Amino acid sequence: MTQAKATPRTRTRGLKTWSAFGNLGRRPTEYEILTHNLNHTTGPVPLELGPEVHGNVWLREHRDAMKLTVPDWDAFRDPDAVTYGSYVAEQDDQETYVECLLEQFDRDGYDQWLSPQALDLLAAALTPSRYLAHGLQMLSAYLQQLAVSSYVGNCAAFQTADQLRRVQLTAYRTTQLRLTHEGRGFGTGERHRWEADPNWQPIRKAIELAFVEYDWDRAFVVTNLVVKPVADLLTIEQLSRQATAVGAQLDALVLENLWRESLRSQRWTSALVTFLGEADGGNHDVLQGYLDEFAPLGEAMISSGASLVTVAGGRTAAEIADQVRSGWSALLEPVSLRATR
Repeated sequence: MTQAKATPRTRTRGLKTWSAFGNLGRRPTEYEILTHNLNHTTGPVPLELGPEVHGNVWLREHRDAMKLTVPDWDAFRDPDAVTYGSYVAEQDDQETYVECLLEQFDRDGYDQWLSPQALDLLAAALTPSRYLAHGLQMLSAYLQQLAVSSYVGNCAAFQTADQLRRVQLTAYRTTQLRLTHEGRGFGTGERHRWEADPNWQPIRKAIELAFVEYDWDRAFVVTNLVVKPVADLLTIEQLSRQATAVGAQLDALVLENLWRESLRSQRWTSALVTFLGEADGGNHDVLQGYLDEFAPLGEAMISSGASLVTVAGGRTAAEIADQVRSGWSALLEPVSLRATR
């Protein structure tokens, strides 16, 4: 009697826990696990409502129909790999640092010893900047709301939170200055300066024009490649240096702390531009075309903003403008973009 050979059993490999990442070839990082594919608005009917509901129409027109071509938006990675947990831990440390600064300088009677020149600078350029920061917060929130990928959306969300922190710190310093120098218009004169001071108007114009850029790719360029980096260079980096020149050391240190967040914004912005260029060669031309359109807004901001933060004994307006242009170019040139002038 011939014994039949047993048929070998075919072993099939079932789906694993990380199958959402495809053939990744490794265990995903904590950052990837907490960030991957969390955008619920990318389905056939994004908001799970009727296709002609306003929100779905908006997403189709201003996000899904944009000119950028990307096969897989979820392939982008934040160079800082920020998660909610790491962001909260980092910002807790930064807030502790700033709170200690505020307490120490308050104990030493810092505000009452500020020179008239320092008070003029803070009244002109620092305390009105909460309107600017709030505008940047709204622009960042729009980038987050319409982002195709949760990797991109999270970067914009943390940028939005950074701007809220800046609003709060500026409001706190405004109140401190108002309590010590009641006759200087702190807490009461900022709106007038924001709306009427000639040096603020090109900055305000840029913010308001950016508000009405609804297509996501255009909104990204005008916000993260023009308005925010130029505004940060002027009203954070350069203002910090000018504050040091007039003896406003507390405000210089607070601004230096806020500059850390601006640099993080620049890092993920540069990484995304590089990613877009690698995803499709035509994306570079799209981004440069938008930048050509919006760059004059940035140049006008530089021209007026340099005068806004100029003080006797500090850098001249021409020197400030040159340094801001150099800083702006340092963001654009490594990703093969240019601000045409």
